[in-house]
Amino acid sequence: RIRKVANESPELLVGHSYTRYLGDLSGGQILKNIAQRAMNLADDEGVAFYEFDTISDETAFKQKYRSTINVAPVDEAMAERIVDEANDAFGVNMMLFKELEGNLVKAIGQMLFNSLTRGRRRGSTELATAE
Repeated sequence: RIRKVANESPELLVGHSYTRYLGDLSGGQILKNIAQRAMNLADDEGVAFYEFDTISDETAFKQKYRSTINVAPVDEAMAERIVDEANDAFGVNMMLFKELEGNLVKAIGQMLFNSLTRGRRRGSTELATAE
């Protein structure tokens, strides 16, 4: 989607930027934790886009970001298209993390099943696993 927008309507990338910076600064740390657990990532491996080392004051950054966007020279129709694009970007992110949460629940379920059935007991479940 990013490539398509960049080629066809690059002004809509503002919506993606908004989602990335303000969304990830606001709720991104929760999503980062979900991704780390679901994918069994070590430390900050694979989630660098949730790290904002160059932003020392998140509140001030968000205020400046919003005020800059609010004075951008766009008409009402373009503003609506940018908002729609931001909402679409957010929706795609939510679908991704719902899938990751599902994988996390599945992984936990498999671990529980395996721990319950790997005991050295007599019967057909002695070597059973959910893998």
